Amino acid sequence: MTGDTLRQARENQGLSIQDIEKGTSIRGLYIECIEKGEFDKLPGEAYTKGFIRNYANFLKLDADALVKEYMEENHPEKLAAQQAAEAAAMQQPSHRPAPQPRRTVESEPSYHHEDSFSTGKDFHQRVEDSHRRQNLLVVLLVVIIVGAGAFFLLSSDDSTAEKTQPVKQTQQAQKPAQQPAQQAAAAPAKEEKKYEDVEVSAKLTDACWVSVKADGKTIFEGTLKKGEDKAWKAKDKVVITAGNAGAISFTVNGKDLGKVGDIGQVAEKTFTKDHIE
Repeated sequence: MTGDTLRQARENQGLSIQDIEKGTSIRGLYIECIEKGEFDKLPGEAYTKGFIRNYANFLKLDADALVKEYMEENHPEKLAAQQAAEAAAMQQPSHRPAPQPRRTVESEPSYHHEDSFSTGKDFHQRVEDSHRRQNLLVVLLVVIIVGAGAFFLLSSDDSTAEKTQPVKQTQQAQKPAQQPAQQAAAAPAKEEKKYEDVEVSAKLTDACWVSVKADGKTIFEGTLKKGEDKAWKAKDKVVITAGNAGAISFTVNGKDLGKVGDIGQVAEKTFTKDHIE
């Protein structure tokens, strides 16, 4: 059994349950439950696998093999479904579009047209079309010249009107623009908040078992749900143990520290006003 393997390895290395608790931050009560195979007394399956993985890594054992052994002993149906899904994904052929055959360009049949300018009537038609095109070009040229002249006259009138405006209007328009800049320069800079105590806030991206001690006294212990926000406060220090460190991020005295570990990892952190242990 998984618990017997871990217990025997611990005893062979001459370690006590207190040594494992100190080295992994896993509570001694949970270590005893793992070694006895009483997994129903642990917070949940995710935490159980995380505890087994950390326990095995501390003893320098194959953590993946022990987690697999735990699943075979307690949840064989889940393990079988997972292995079947992985096998199906590996056997599934990749769908690639079949290559399209190249199309050959067939030569177009040539047709022999009669010369459309072989008669005198066609020649006269061409001359009339040429005259109409010339007349159209002349009309377009006249329209362009008239439009350019009107645009020039309107532009010269606008520039003359702008030059005759009093200089006082420019000075009056500049004064209101200068006032916001002067007010912004005179406004005092916002002072940062000074913290007299240790204020820790936590945000959850997934379920996580958490134990919180403020100045040596346990003030919270339980499982927080995904999306919850919690805050704790102490005079000197706050010690937090997280059973799923990758699912919780911390902010201490206004400073965002982010996550303190990976998914399934058990982590213990001590927060003070000056530093983090």
